[in-house]
Amino acid sequence: MAKAKQQKSSKPKKQPRQVEKKKKKEGKDCDLSQFRAQLDSLGLKIIQVTADGNCFFRSLADQLEGNEDEHSKYRSMVVQYIVKNREMFEPFIEDDVPFEDYCKTMDDDGTWAGNMELQAASLVTRSNICIHRSMSPRWYIRNFEDSRTRMIHLSYHDGEHYNSVRSREDACGGPARPVVIEADAKVSAASKQAKATESKSKTRSDKCDVDAGAVK
Repeated sequence: MAKAKQQKSSKPKKQPRQVEKKKKKEGKDCDLSQFRAQLDSLGLKIIQVTADGNCFFRSLADQLEGNEDEHSKYRSMVVQYIVKNREMFEPFIEDDVPFEDYCKTMDDDGTWAGNMELQAASLVTRSNICIHRSMSPRWYIRNFEDSRTRMIHLSYHDGEHYNSVRSREDACGGPARPVVIEADAKVSAASKQAKATESKSKTRSDKCDVDAGAVK
């Protein structure tokens, strides 16, 4: 058998795929740096969790009790909620995937969570969820109107990974401290005021209609 020729250079030659991976990593590092700065301006910080397919549930566990290793418990809670509320969730599963198979797969360690699991997590934990995205508007899942409802804060990276987001002063010794984003708080207050005004206006209108109908 012919021996492979030795390379003249003492350094190994990089393959195109290696170069591509390096560029991708550098791009992600740059994006993460920008993302951190974006959150820092809001008084927030990213708490990185293990990227093993359980990142959403790990982030959820960090937010609710300060321990990402409890992710299995939250995965089970979410899947059981979906199972018990089949009529609510089954329409959102692809037609060629049986509901039982979907739930069984989602219950497996390492299966990625999707939008349906985020909705279920919000409902089963009775929390609203704020998703922070790099250089993009925040995305909210608001299932509860009560202002005292906990808001879970997560960061979403490159369409494939979740991390937990906490207040910059949070010592991370337990559940995440409440976070108030001033701009969002003003919008929320204005929205509530508008709804209240609309409700009062409708009540007055209805009363006028009744009074007018009562005149003979």
